[in-house]
Amino acid sequence: MGLNYSTQLDHRMHDYLKGRADVLLYDMRPHCRRQRTAGFLNQVWNEVEPRPSQAPQLLNNKELRDNQQAIAEGYLLQHLENRRKWKERYFVLTTCYHLEYFETKEAEQRGLKPEGSVLLSGYVLLNSVMEYRDVLHRSWPHFNGIADTCWEEQYMNCPTGQLLFLWHPYRQHLLLSFHTTDDHHIWSTLFADGIRHLNTVLFRRDSFEVRAFLEAVRAYRQQRGQYGICDLYLGSETEILSNLVMEDLCPVLESQLIPQIRGPEAKRKQTWLKMIREMYAVVETHVSEGFQALLRENEEQNLQLEKRIRPDFNQFLTSKKQLLEKIQASLGEQIRCCCEEQVRPHLRLALDGAADPMIAGLQETRKLFSEEVSRVISMVKSGGHGSSSLAEVCSQLQALPYQSVQMYHCYEKVEKLEQSLSELAPKFSFAGVRFLTQRAQNIIQQLLEDAVYTFQHLLVSTQPATGLSAEISQLLDNTRVRVLKKFDSDSIAAGRQFIRDSLLELFLPYVLKTLEPVCKPGLPMYEACLCAEDDDGVIRVESTYNELVLHIVTEEINKAMKETSTQPRYSLYNASMSCLWDNEPQLGNAESPRILLAEATHPTSPADLPEPASVIGPLTEHKDQAEASENSEVSEVDDGRQWQCLQEDWDSAIQGSGQNGSIKVNISQLDNEGLKKATTQSDEPDLGLVKEIM
Repeated sequence: MGLNYSTQLDHRMHDYLKGRADVLLYDMRPHCRRQRTAGFLNQVWNEVEPRPSQAPQLLNNKELRDNQQAIAEGYLLQHLENRRKWKERYFVLTTCYHLEYFETKEAEQRGLKPEGSVLLSGYVLLNSVMEYRDVLHRSWPHFNGIADTCWEEQYMNCPTGQLLFLWHPYRQHLLLSFHTTDDHHIWSTLFADGIRHLNTVLFRRDSFEVRAFLEAVRAYRQQRGQYGICDLYLGSETEILSNLVMEDLCPVLESQLIPQIRGPEAKRKQTWLKMIREMYAVVETHVSEGFQALLRENEEQNLQLEKRIRPDFNQFLTSKKQLLEKIQASLGEQIRCCCEEQVRPHLRLALDGAADPMIAGLQETRKLFSEEVSRVISMVKSGGHGSSSLAEVCSQLQALPYQSVQMYHCYEKVEKLEQSLSELAPKFSFAGVRFLTQRAQNIIQQLLEDAVYTFQHLLVSTQPATGLSAEISQLLDNTRVRVLKKFDSDSIAAGRQFIRDSLLELFLPYVLKTLEPVCKPGLPMYEACLCAEDDDGVIRVESTYNELVLHIVTEEINKAMKETSTQPRYSLYNASMSCLWDNEPQLGNAESPRILLAEATHPTSPADLPEPASVIGPLTEHKDQAEASENSEVSEVDDGRQWQCLQEDWDSAIQGSGQNGSIKVNISQLDNEGLKKATTQSDEPDLGLVKEIM
């Protein structure tokens, strides 16, 4: 007897799904405990032996936005699957990217309960029926052909023709139509921002608890032969765990339930998608409850770790270094040979593939900031604004990083990562291009946030007492030059770090998987090297082995990045780049392992290795580096060796550009020759400095 929709999820199915969620949480618990222990040890290590870090020049913007404020609202056409027709509804998108829709605008204004709401994390935007159909076929290959004709007829009958599909593998699909092309563009860019923001919520946090959780997920999947980051890592902890349940559950349900669904093909597909939505909701509910219990266990474990690790930290550290030394002595050459044979031949192509879109995105962001600041300066000069209205005029910049339409071209540049890495991704079984793209977009947005915040801070701190229009205009020009130079410096650091992290995400899982049958069978023999008093498993052999592999792969990547900086394509600033490479400080610490810099040569001993690192810990965003200078005063741009080096780069850029073409700069706004020279150096997108990323 076949299944029908009214009897899809009975109490037996609820119990079955709850059981699968409980099994996952049970299997994850030991991984979480082990990774939290390792993370806590690294945290103490960083406190005892802090590494130098490169402080950003821009101030970090920590101001919180009003999460309940509506950033977009209006009537849109929504396709109702159960009625097979289009209906106009009133949609509201808030600052926290919570999407709700109501029957009418009046219903929203009266505070009535919405007809529905959508959590945007995990969704994919599709702009045509063809794209939507292809995604459905890839997700559920059992359904194709007959059902598509019926579905396409419904969607093609859309009154406006401006379609947008919000697709999620396990949640309700949202099919929308817009009245104009401009509405379609505005809403789609807002949805894309919301999806990115919610997808990367964990990777923007900076705590060893989050890193330990993500590392536990990696260990759980690696135990099942699944390496590397993918779309399963997008969203909150509950969503990630629910995705893991569905990853194992869907093949079973697909083989057992789909044959029992009765009715026409189109009806069977619709029924199956509804079943998946309901099952995912049940799984999420149970996972959320179980995860809260896991968090309570973690709090208890933290107290135990404080008592266990801190008093005997030196003993644990000595034991770890000795273990690392023994593993390196026996397996180090095999790991390096694997890197030389499997990674090194592809490093140049991967470097170009990751660098080109990121450089283009940084250049576009710099251009946008420079143009918007110039617009504000023009308004002040043309309108004769005094100090009383200066804050009001400049406040227009504050919303710039959150203007989805204006930021669209910046984000669009880095979306070419999918194309630039298309040749390497299949070879290395890499499924994390979407993650890298959204990470790059986060970096771009954070840089712009910090630039706007720094610009406003400098204006307030140096505002002239007289409030004369001429003095304010001069102040704006000077501040603009200073902030652009700071932006260039931070762009170099953030771009270089993104490239390094991207190559690690691409190559490290592949190396671990390749070495698994060769190296992992011999790891148990090193258990005897552990401290006899370490009965809690503070030091683990497999984690130490993973850290050694991470170090060697990072070493290979750093070597390639340094060599690339001397190639003709990036030879404009070789002297300055060599200076920065030779004097580059560590950008990370023990708490953010993926941004550790390995030395260009092999370490003489395991003691020279960077702090123990997780293999796929969260990639620290540009804003995480700002902690090093949180309480520091804003310094002048030209102070210190680094800024002298950067100033030489600016001078070289002018000379190089003068040979190859003219620099287009609007200098009519400037009041003196000194500012003319400074602004000429700042208006042109800084190709040389950005290429210094390499």
